[in-house]
Amino acid sequence: MSQDFPLVRSPSADAAPRKLDGIRVIAIFKFIKAALLIATTYGVHRLLEGTLLDRLYTWAATLNDDRLERRLLVRALEWVEGLGAKRIEIFFAVTITYTAVVLIEGIGLWLRRTWAEWLTVIATGSLIPFELWELLTRPMDKKLAILATFTLNAVIVWYLVWLLRKTQAQPHAS
Repeated sequence: MSQDFPLVRSPSADAAPRKLDGIRVIAIFKFIKAALLIATTYGVHRLLEGTLLDRLYTWAATLNDDRLERRLLVRALEWVEGLGAKRIEIFFAVTITYTAVVLIEGIGLWLRRTWAEWLTVIATGSLIPFELWELLTRPMDKKLAILATFTLNAVIVWYLVWLLRKTQAQPHAS
């Protein structure tokens, strides 16, 4: 195996790795993201059951007609019904796949694997053009969450690229 690209980040002999450093913070972020994606996937899976939509419509009918919550709930239910089962199934499959990638990133980063740093740079970096597009096309009042996501992803990519370049510049023990 080539010494140019080690699969495991090995700390130098004189400095033990800190328990909670930048890589571990990113790994924790990935674990939280995976948990939210799992919850989303479960919710999407439940939407494929027609009985859930019926129960939500029944519950919405018990709310006052002039309440904001009822209007928002009915609007969301109509939007979901308009998607159709096929689109929901595609969304479900994409969410499961993305969750798997995020979990692999998180586990690899937690174990300090260099391949996980590369995977995270590629996967996270690939989202940045879409986030930039959203920043350019969204109305001004809808940009805060996208700006926060873009900034966080850009910082993660910058940090990991900096770390990878720094590691590659160091001489490897033979």
